[in-house]
Amino acid sequence: AIATGARLGEIQALTWKDINFNFNFHTIDINKSWNETTKKFQPTKNESSKRIIRVNQNTLDYLQDLKQNNHDMVFVNQYNTIPTSSAVNKTLRMCLKELEIDKPSFHFHSLRHTHVAYLLSENIGLYIISKRLGHSDISTTSRVYSYLIDEYKNRADNKIENIVDKLFDDTVDDDKKNYL
Repeated sequence: AIATGARLGEIQALTWKDINFNFNFHTIDINKSWNETTKKFQPTKNESSKRIIRVNQNTLDYLQDLKQNNHDMVFVNQYNTIPTSSAVNKTLRMCLKELEIDKPSFHFHSLRHTHVAYLLSENIGLYIISKRLGHSDISTTSRVYSYLIDEYKNRADNKIENIVDKLFDDTVDDDKKNYL
């Protein structure tokens, strides 16, 4: 989830047919979701949630290591069943504890938020992030992640103030005169 922004149900539903190990375009095809209650595949949250996500080589390498599980599903537990959300969250908490990261309220869905926060910090546009997350509308992304957007807006405002301060500095050189 941290590498893709995918929802837990979308990740639980991944089969090896959904992973493209092609050398040119490494992709994951999000085309269904897993329903823990019925223990069956179901359609994605909405039509726009069906999407193809490009991923980096490291993500594919991790997936390739898992491929040795001889199962159609990408993620299975020791019983060859799809792990439940509580099992996934328990494993995540164990990993955080092992890494000495004290985030008791951190859960699997937090990885999706972390993905968005990282993309925003790298100046990836909201429209692109919205498509990557499978939101039907950019306003959904804007609303759900407004707390992050506000934080980056404040940083940008501070940067703009510093830039404008430089523009009106006492020592106006020829380069700055070109902007006037």
